[in-house]
Order: sequence, then C-alpha cells, then structure tokens
Amino acid sequence: MKTETIYNENCLETMARMPDGFVDAIITDPPYGISYQSAWRIDKTQWKPKLANDEKPCVEFLPDAFRVMKDQTPLIVFCEWRFQEVFRLAIQDAGFHIKSHVIWDREWHGMGDLKGGFAPSHDIVWFATKGRYMFPFHRPVSVLRFPRVSAEALEHPTQKPVNLIAYLIKTLTQENDLVYDPFMGSGTTAKAAHQLKRRWIGSEISSEYVELANKRLEPYLAQEALF
Repeated sequence: MKTETIYNENCLETMARMPDGFVDAIITDPPYGISYQSAWRIDKTQWKPKLANDEKPCVEFLPDAFRVMKDQTPLIVFCEWRFQEVFRLAIQDAGFHIKSHVIWDREWHGMGDLKGGFAPSHDIVWFATKGRYMFPFHRPVSVLRFPRVSAEALEHPTQKPVNLIAYLIKTLTQENDLVYDPFMGSGTTAKAAHQLKRRWIGSEISSEYVELANKRLEPYLAQEALF
C-alpha cells in the first residue's frame, strides 16, 4: 500500500486493504457524535456541510485499527467528555489496553452554556496500546498544554494544532515509523509526521478536506521532491 497518501474514502475501506500488523501507531480525532460546528459565531457559512458521520460517536473503526497495528504499539483517540465512556469501552472491546486518560489543555476556552456551565477549555484523549508498549524516549505527563488553533485560522472545524500532534508523534514513535490517521481531516497528522521523518497514511471521507489537506502538504512534498 502506498504511503504518504490520503485516501479519499471511509477508513474501513482503507484498512481492509492493509495487511495485519501494518502500522506502528494510530493517532486520530474521530467524529464524536455531537454534530460539531466550530467558529459559528464568526462565520455561519464557514463549515458547511458539517462533519460527515458525526451523528453518533464513531467507534466502528477500532476493531480494524487493532488488526492493522503491530504488536506493542500505541493508539491515541481524541474524544469529547460526554462520550468518553463510549470511546473507552469501544477501545477496550476492540482488544486494546487503556493506559492513560490524557487531558489536552487548549488554554483558550470555548462557548458552551454561558450562564450555567464551566467554560470548556480542554479535550479528552485516550491513550491505549496493543500489547506491552513502552515509550521509546521520555515518559510524558498526562496534561498537554498547547493553545488551540484560533477561530480565524481554522481551516477545518476540529483542526488540531500541529505542535500538539507533533508532540504526540515525537513522544510515541521513532523515525521511519508508519503513522496512520483514519480521520485525516485537514492533514495535520500527515504534516506533523512528515516534519518528524515519520511515514504516514491517512483516510478522509470528504473530498473537500482531502483537497485542503493536500494543499497544506504541497510545500513539504514539493521541497522533498527537489532533493
């Protein structure tokens, strides 16, 4: 299977073509099931259509994810606090070992219920493993502090900052490892992996976001081609 490629299809189709034990890590941010729409206060037309398959927590990919991962490898799944237990149970049911409940401190808070709820400023991250995985370098802490992408700079409604994903990739993998993101979105995982000399593969069901991701990757791939 060709690497350094974003496949414009459902991730189940991509993984069906992968052999067992193909990838070294999966780092992904699947649809949470909340019909999320970001930056709504800034531009009410910016994120149309909403994310595909965001009507319920997207956990169906996990059994296939377990199959295509090598033994003793890490899994990172971002989720939302209201559905963290759904994701935890699905990750365990797929065969993974839940190892850590990680918090991404976004530093800036979102909207939510302005009168009756705490201002949301964090996301949940499940860290799980297939088999007995050990960190290749230092042991990370469970609270990750990286400012979120500003509403004005967002190109995708759930876009994660490159330095956050790069930190995870650098902490959990080694050079030339193959990182897979089943929900590639705007290409942040690919961009971070490429910068860190990791191989990568992505799946993304939206042709609009595949085009966006490839555009974000163009400068890096073009520079590589020169050399």
